[in-house]
Formats: sequence, structure tokens, C-alpha cells
Amino acid sequence: MDERILVVDDEKDICEILGFNLSNEGYRVDTATSAEEALRKLTPEHALILLDVMMGGMSGYKMAEKLRHDGNRIPIIFLTAKAQAEDRIQGLELGADDYVTKPFNP
Repeated sequence: MDERILVVDDEKDICEILGFNLSNEGYRVDTATSAEEALRKLTPEHALILLDVMMGGMSGYKMAEKLRHDGNRIPIIFLTAKAQAEDRIQGLELGADDYVTKPFNP
């Protein structure tokens, strides 16, 4: 498998855990601890973005909104502690393809 995934979370432990598990499944993984760093690292080679919502600086919601506004169609899955129905709706309306709440089983 040669799919490339970008994991974006301000918690380094989450990036490491997801990176480790996804790499073991054969994915190439890049990590970023902020939306700003993720936007710099994002390439057309990425097949998926795993994106935290609550981060310092630009939020995951804002990053998703920017990507969709710019015409970027890379699938986005939000990984977040925000578990209310309104949060899910907002994430999906911003263009996310799925919404997974923390804690989750990698």
C-alpha cells in the first residue's frame, strides 16, 4: 500500500500513536501539530487528512473550511473531543467526510 495520510493534532502523543498504527498497516504517514504546519506539509499525494478540531492558532474547522474554499477535495476525518450533535453537524457541513470522537480505539 502506498497511500499517504496527514495526521494533524496538537497532541504529539496522538500523532505518534496514529502514525505508528497507520504505518504498521502500510500507510505512509506525515504528522503536523498545528493547522498551519499541516497546510505547509499538505501535498496532492495525500489521500486522507485526520484532523483535530481544537488546536491553538487555526482550528481544524477553519482548516477544513479553507481547504474546501480553495477547491481541495482530499477526504477529511475529524478526530475530536467535541462530541455534541451540533459539533458533528458543523464539521460535516464544512466538508468533512466523517467525524470520530475521542477517545477512540486506534
